[in-house]
Amino acid sequence: MNKHKIPAFTLMEVTVSMLIAAIAIAITYTAAHIVSVTYGDYQKKQDHVATFSQLDKLLKQDFSRPGKIVKSADGLQVETPGGLIRYEFADGYIVREQFALGTDTFKLDPKAVICSFEKQAVAEGQNIDQLELQATLEKEEIPLIYQKTYSAQDLIN
Repeated sequence: MNKHKIPAFTLMEVTVSMLIAAIAIAITYTAAHIVSVTYGDYQKKQDHVATFSQLDKLLKQDFSRPGKIVKSADGLQVETPGGLIRYEFADGYIVREQFALGTDTFKLDPKAVICSFEKQAVAEGQNIDQLELQATLEKEEIPLIYQKTYSAQDLIN
């Protein structure tokens, strides 16, 4: 009988290469999981900051519009020539309804909402010229203050 040697790997070489491949796969999977979790946290923070920024922009815009701002039972109403804009401040969210056409809900927790006119607290149905509230962003309380400058025409109408 003629014995020919066939070139092949030994059982030990195959086992070592499989072990090295398993370690490389485990490291890659762990790194991908860490990157995925980190990106998810980053995205959540950015969404929260974008919500906060959008609300701040809309409140500044609404306080600069012509017309009156009146305190309501659960928030305030901005009376503009184009229509009525309502804000509702509740636990865990702020709702903005514009001209009864569209509603935006901001997932922010407003605290210490104070409506005043010439630095005096106002009751429901009275004009306001200042809104103070605190919103939580990334576990930090941020005070927000919006002021309305009325024209004589706004106050007479």
